[in-house]
Parts: sequence; structure tokens; C-alpha cells
Amino acid sequence: MLKNYGKAEDLSMTTNGFYLGEYIGDLTDAGLNRVNISLHTLRSNRYEVITGVKALDRVISNIKKTIQYSIDKVKINSVVLKGINDDELWDIIGFAEGLGIHVQLIELHPVGRGKEVFTNYHSSLEEFIKELEGKATKIVVRGELHNRPIYVLSTGVTVEVVRPVSNPIFCAGCSRIRVLPNGNLTPCLNNYVSIPTIDIIKSTLSREEKVSKLVDLIIKVNNIRRPSNPWPLRGDVDIEYMKLLRLGGLKKGFRLVF
Repeated sequence: MLKNYGKAEDLSMTTNGFYLGEYIGDLTDAGLNRVNISLHTLRSNRYEVITGVKALDRVISNIKKTIQYSIDKVKINSVVLKGINDDELWDIIGFAEGLGIHVQLIELHPVGRGKEVFTNYHSSLEEFIKELEGKATKIVVRGELHNRPIYVLSTGVTVEVVRPVSNPIFCAGCSRIRVLPNGNLTPCLNNYVSIPTIDIIKSTLSREEKVSKLVDLIIKVNNIRRPSNPWPLRGDVDIEYMKLLRLGGLKKGFRLVF
């Protein structure tokens, strides 16, 4: 319905992969373009510690099944946890390269249950990024989405690094508005501000009136967008970084030090 009735140009989903093997055919037929699959470790005992279930073999099997379908892009999501899985990041990347899929390494951030474990398990990924820079054939910045650096490896596989805490201009490149489970709109997962939409959707207004009011709400939500992690950047650093973004990417070997 989203693809046809809603005219979505690009439709993606994030999943833990447990049921993906059963539904990937139907999802592809329905118009799914991309899929992100959570895979934080390649070790069964660690998988159970992180997720609470014994399902690593099943999820890996479902990942392999997914790439047989006409999905534009399959990506692995790995949240980096200090002392738990940070010693197998290259193993995860190697697994992805073997299948020709991509990797998204995600810095743990203090949202939801992440607040409870942030102090113990957070890693800024600084040392690993140094290794990535040395091995990448190309480094670009995804400026339209959180100013994320993307490291292109010799195999063509990309490693995208998502650092909502340690990237000082992460928020400056955010263009997302999220719909929460209760129907509220918010500009940020870290943001405690949200605006309800359910009353409008369930009202007796005409479709045109509902759309008009929802558009007004989207504009209102966008206007309350604020950085979740304000950084006191030096002016010279800020200027140089923005120059790089305008150039469309980072040259190999270039590194900003804050």
C-alpha cells in the first residue's frame, strides 16, 4: 500500500532477520527496495547474550536467502559494544564482503535501553576508523543523512559509520522526521519532543483537509529540530569540515582531529 497508494519512491525496512526468510519473497513483490539486517556478532554465544535468543544460524541463513531476491541494497547493521563485539568488526566486514553486501557500523547511543548500558559499552570507534581509513580506496561523506562517512573497500563493499554521539556535525546533516508507534511525529530518536497526528487522522475531516493539516504538522516538527548532542566546535574546524562536504567527500588519508 505504501508503494502503490502512497507512491513511495524508495521503501526500506530494518529487521532482526528472524522471520525474513519467510517473508522476503512477499516483501520484494510488494516493492521493498532495501533491507537492513541487524547482525552484531558472528559468534553464537555472543549473539544470544546481545539479543536474548539462539538464532544466529537462522539469521545468517535468512541473509543469504535475501540476496537471492531483487533487492537494490542489502546492508548489515552492527551496533558496536565495547568489550563484547568490538574485536570482530573486521570479521563482520569480511562476512559481508563474501556475500557482496554492505555494512553499517553504529555507535551505541543513549536511547531506550542504550541509556542503561551506555557508560559500560560505548565505543567512539576512533581507533577502528583509523584502520578503515588505511584500507579504504575511497572515502565519501553522506551529507544528506547525518554527515556519515562511507568507506569504500577494494571489493566494492562499503562500510558506513553512524556516530550520533562522536560525530560533531551528525545532527547538522539530519533530514529525517520519524513516526513513532503512537502516531506522533518527532525529528529525532533522542528528542523528547513529539507532536500527535492521530486526532487528525481519525477525524471526520475530508482527505484534503487531513493532508493539509498533516503538512502543517510536518513543517512544525521540522521547525523544532535541534541537535541532540550540541558540540562547541571551533570556527576554523567547522569551516574546513563544511568545505570538505561541499567538495563531495574526503580524500584518502585525510583526517580531522578535534
